[in-house]
Amino acid sequence: MPMQDQKAPSRLFQLCSCAREPAAGFVEVFDEPRHYHRFQNDYVRVYDVRFGPGETSLYHRHNIDTMYVTVNDAEVYDHTFQSDASTGKTHHLTAGLSMCRPHGGDPLIHKVRNDGDGLMHMIGAEVLKLPELVSDKPLSAPCHTQLDNLSGAERLRFYRIALEPGETTGEITYGFSGLTVSISDANIAVAEPGGTSRVVSFSPGSHIWHDGPVTQMLTNVGETAFVAILGEWC
Repeated sequence: MPMQDQKAPSRLFQLCSCAREPAAGFVEVFDEPRHYHRFQNDYVRVYDVRFGPGETSLYHRHNIDTMYVTVNDAEVYDHTFQSDASTGKTHHLTAGLSMCRPHGGDPLIHKVRNDGDGLMHMIGAEVLKLPELVSDKPLSAPCHTQLDNLSGAERLRFYRIALEPGETTGEITYGFSGLTVSISDANIAVAEPGGTSRVVSFSPGSHIWHDGPVTQMLTNVGETAFVAILGEWC
């Protein structure tokens, strides 16, 4: 899992909790009050989605290809704008579910509701463009498992990273840029060539963008398993 510090500064957006849908009947995703925008650079815009039980979003539009990662198990009702009420569906989303939906070619306007008993928590990352450096083949590395492409969008590859306490990846070179989203609480030591090392503490939903290429070794120095999803911009 690439752990290089993000080079672009974070951009925080102040969202009004009293926002209402405009005359068009929907807002852009970055104006939806429960989609909390975290940072943006040339390649990605990341937002954090949190809904308490029973909470419902405004109708909002997605029109850029977007990486999604479900942070915890959730029951989510989804209704498409201007469709019959009977067409709404409730989906069971499991923690770690990841995909890239092709909203650039197939925009989506919808609203969602948390039909579960706990917090609904997801991370969304809009794919603004690809870096000049991309890898022509998938990553093959210890503790990294490539995941199936669930949505059909070819903009990203996904990997599940899993490290038990005391487990290490050995040295890995990531020849691409991407976003890592944690699904668990964990403390990870990140060692770079030359002996430099630091410990990064993760919580569910925390995320790090890295600019490739980067070479690192990851070791779980905590007492809990580390599980994360890595999205490769390809």
